[in-house]
Amino acid sequence: MKRLFKLLIRPTYFFKMVSYNLEMIISKYKQNKTIVYNLHQDYFYDIFETIYAQLKTNPRLKIYFSYLEGNAPLKSYLENKIEKKYLISSLISPYINFDMYICPEVNGPNFPIHLFKTKKVEIYHGSGTYNLYSKADVLNKFDIHFAIGPKFNEFIDFAYKDKKRKPKIYNVGYPKLDILLRKNNLTNELRKLYKIDKRKTVLYAPHWNEFSSLHFFQEAFLKSLAKLDIQILIKPHNYLYTQYPQDNWLNRFEKLADNFENISFIKRPNTQELYPLADMMITDTGTTAALEFCIMGKPLLIYCNEAWFENNNHSEVERDLCNLAISFQSAEELNQKISLIIQNENIAELKNQKELQKEIVSKYLYPPGEGTSKAISAILTELELD
Repeated sequence: MKRLFKLLIRPTYFFKMVSYNLEMIISKYKQNKTIVYNLHQDYFYDIFETIYAQLKTNPRLKIYFSYLEGNAPLKSYLENKIEKKYLISSLISPYINFDMYICPEVNGPNFPIHLFKTKKVEIYHGSGTYNLYSKADVLNKFDIHFAIGPKFNEFIDFAYKDKKRKPKIYNVGYPKLDILLRKNNLTNELRKLYKIDKRKTVLYAPHWNEFSSLHFFQEAFLKSLAKLDIQILIKPHNYLYTQYPQDNWLNRFEKLADNFENISFIKRPNTQELYPLADMMITDTGTTAALEFCIMGKPLLIYCNEAWFENNNHSEVERDLCNLAISFQSAEELNQKISLIIQNENIAELKNQKELQKEIVSKYLYPPGEGTSKAISAILTELELD
């Protein structure tokens, strides 16, 4: 009711809502279809981007994007990707009668009102499931789920176990990872942008959680790591800045990049597009980046903090990742292990890890490289456009 009240007292938004609904009526009359993609964070755009790139060419389909009202940076980011006429505030999007609503959120998305028969699709934005079990009350509102891997099917069974109405499940995989298995011109552009040369490149992708290497070691271990003959790309989880604003990590990373010629601080929202640039990854327990990077078959180092597991159930994939990773507990140990990798002195260990990476990808992800085509097929089927 609060949202509706805000809408009614803002005439401009109210008239936009009426206008968009007229568009929906005309679209349905012409037997065309409409989709709204709802997102609260800039990096959620990339989850849908490969799907959107193909669907937007369909003459019978219009795709809109609903951005979080009040999030000016998100709106500005999307304006560089999407025509303004297809951008809609989350304040009014629930009151527009779209044919399909797609969302990657797990924490209170802006569902269409019950009056509409809009199909609600969840596509997920990570490859782990430990954080989903506490969000089952939200996720069981969806009509359709695009499962990333078998563990997602297990979660969906849990979320709907007491529900008479069961959702449709499409075993799609993760469309966002498709770019890892094909040549991409962006990779060469990024190599030039970050001045990547013949030195080994390390991608440091820390999690935002309180158990991460970043919180335990601060910048000191990055300064120590920078003394090695390597290049370092720092790409933290986006939530780090909002969850710990008092730590001012943005400025601290910028200073590191200014003070060390072999450190680049990455502000681009999409972490996946950085994987092809890296010869190895350093990350933490709880990141989906660790599983995703296994597709590359390159060395994976994880700060495996056991305290994290005490606070998170349903974390089989995270435990398996810690077991296959090269682990470290100090900056000195990390430097030693990276030095061995650079010198090719732990070939047997890396060969074993590569085999384990293949096994874990097969265990937790539906076949990489097929996610986009499977998602598009499912969407067109549900919209009766196939």
